[in-house]
Order: sequence, then structure tokens, then C-alpha cells
Amino acid sequence: MITVDKALNMIVDNASPLSAKTMATEHAHTFVSVNDIVADRPLPPFNRVAMDGYAVRSTDFSSPEIELKLKGQIQTGIQSELVVEPGEAVNVMTGAPCPAGADAVVKVENSKVSGDVVTLHEDNIRPGLNIASMGEDKSRGDLLIQAGKPLSAADIAVAASVGLAEIEVYQKPRIKIISTGTEIVHPSVTPLDHQIRDCNSYSLRTMCRPYRLENEFLGIGEDDKDVLSALIQKGLDSEILLLSGGVSMGDYDHIPKLLSENGVKKIFHKIKVKPGKPVWFGKTDKETFVFGLPGNPVSVQSCFRIFVEPLIKKLSGYKQAQHAFLKLPLSQDAKSKTPREHYMPGKIKVTDSGTAVEPVQIRGSGDFSNFAESQGLFLMPGSKRVLEKGELVDFLPWSDTW
Repeated sequence: MITVDKALNMIVDNASPLSAKTMATEHAHTFVSVNDIVADRPLPPFNRVAMDGYAVRSTDFSSPEIELKLKGQIQTGIQSELVVEPGEAVNVMTGAPCPAGADAVVKVENSKVSGDVVTLHEDNIRPGLNIASMGEDKSRGDLLIQAGKPLSAADIAVAASVGLAEIEVYQKPRIKIISTGTEIVHPSVTPLDHQIRDCNSYSLRTMCRPYRLENEFLGIGEDDKDVLSALIQKGLDSEILLLSGGVSMGDYDHIPKLLSENGVKKIFHKIKVKPGKPVWFGKTDKETFVFGLPGNPVSVQSCFRIFVEPLIKKLSGYKQAQHAFLKLPLSQDAKSKTPREHYMPGKIKVTDSGTAVEPVQIRGSGDFSNFAESQGLFLMPGSKRVLEKGELVDFLPWSDTW
């Protein structure tokens, strides 16, 4: 068996980003930009008024309250040649360019207008008051979004703001899914005493959705070599094939041998981890990656998060494909009986004293009803059997939300 770290390194080292495509920026959310995105002009592109008020010369304020001649008005989005001379003020709107000659804006709440005279009161007048200076955020050519980062809603806005109506992004992997086992039936079927309803394909498809991945469920493969082989062949017409069940050492665990017979070369089988010890990983000469995942629902969901998602990220062009853990204290003691690394379910607990991880108690890899209470997994190192209350742990939320 190999360690979790070695398995993760073997997964990402065997993969490369998929080819690029150009798409409308408005549809590029969660895709990864191939190129750095830089400012095509200073940001802000002019001295921008930060609030409605009056543009003035700060040197005119010999006292907190003065009277100035009202020269005119500048609306947002309207070019103006107005120049503020000594003793003058110009009415300006939020987002408008600050007129030449002015170096401060007094907010409209501190004003009173009578004819062509405005009385202004400002106790803290200074150059730059209520003005966003040209280029104070970024200069032309400055990096705004680094290549290899999945595009957030804010990134889409930034890309549009620098004139990118289209953007070059990496393509995303297509995923195909097979549930295996003669005991598995569709959820619409009333199961016999020895049967269980398929839930793994539902969790796997659901976990693909935050990445906006095209995915297809190929069906339930009974423990028959011909049936499973036919499904595997269909599944290899994708970038990633996920199988749940059939990867252990039982007489009917046919998956490893059938994968080999269908041209999938094993990279590793079995990891020193709980849950997920039987995980099988390999790829074909045509760069289809295959995971044979355990059949227990807790194991399937945990292994997707721990092992499959880094591959998805690598193929999708993420610069950082490995996990970014949160460091959080435990709210209570946690115990493990295994010498393997143990990814244990936990949920966030927020109290007046801070944020912590609270262990979620489950009875094993089949206890997915209690497992559903979890918000992520925290790591119990293989060298420990107990983590005490207050100890910092590596916490992996069910989705990357930061």
C-alpha cells in the first residue's frame, strides 16, 4: 500500500491540462484561464468621484465652512471640460471624473445651495478627500488574474472590465460513472431483503456539479464479467471513468482484472487510508483516467473529495491541484482505531470563542445517514490514535469555497 501523499502525487503527476478553447466570458464561470489577465488601462482610469457632492480646491478652506461660486455640474459618464478655479465648486455625481483644478470632494450632505452660491462645511478637508485617484488600484499592465485560477464571479467582472468579451480557458474533463454489484437496484425499485438502492451514482454526479462537469451515468453493472466489460468500454470514451464497488479482493470483485483487459494500466491499487483503502487508479494510452472506488457510500464520497477532485483540477488547468486545507481546532476529543491516515467527518461549530471542527460520529462506511451531517473531513494522522480538544487539524470542506 502507498501513502495518501504518494497517491495524490501519482494522480496529478500522471495528468496534464486538457486543450484550450475560447468561450464567451459571461459563460466562463469556474473555468480556468489559460493566460494571465492584465489591466489594459489604469484602474480607476481617471480621478473618480467617490460620492455625490462638490468638487473643490482644498486650499480654499481657510475655515471649516466657506461659500463658493457654483460653476456647473458633471454627471457620471459625461465628458466635461469644466475647470475648478479658486473660489469655485462644481456639483459632481458618484463615478464621474473629478474636474481639473479640484483635489477634493465635499459630500452633498454637507452643502447648502442658494442660487449660484454653495455653502460647504468640512472639518477634515484634505487633498484626495472622496476621490479615487487614477491608477490607485492597478496600473496599466498590472496582473489582475493569474493563469491557472478558476474564474469566480468577481473574476468574470474583472475580465469584462478590461475588454475581454471572450476568454481562452482550459476544457473540462467529461466523467462517466458506473455502479457495480448484483445487489444494487435503481432507487425507484422496491428492494428485496438482500438488495440495496443505488445511491453512489447520485452522490458522484452531484459532486461533479460544482465544477460544471459533463457527466453521464452508464448504469448498474451486475457482477458479470461480460456486462461489466461492456460498460467499461463505454466508460473509456471520456476523460475520467468512475466505478464504485468491485475493487476489493472478493471472488466477485472483477474490476481490476477487467480494467486491465480493456487497456487500462494500473498506476496504484490500495492506499494507507481510512476510508478508501481499496482505491484503484490507472489510465489508458488515450489518456482516460479510471478510478475504482470502494462501494460504501461514505467511502465513495470521501474518496471523490480526497482523490478524484485533484485530478479534475489538474485536467481543468488549475495551477494548484492539490488540496488547500483549513487549519481549525477541534471542539472535542477525537479517536481512531486504525494505523492508517483517517479522514473523519466533521462539521463547523461557531461559538463566541471562535470557530472549531466538531467530529460527526458514524458507525462505519455504511452509515451515510449520520455522515450527511458533516460539512467536510478532518485528518487524523496515522501516527496518532487520539486528537485532543483544541488541537489544530487539517479540515477539508466538501467544496472549495474560498
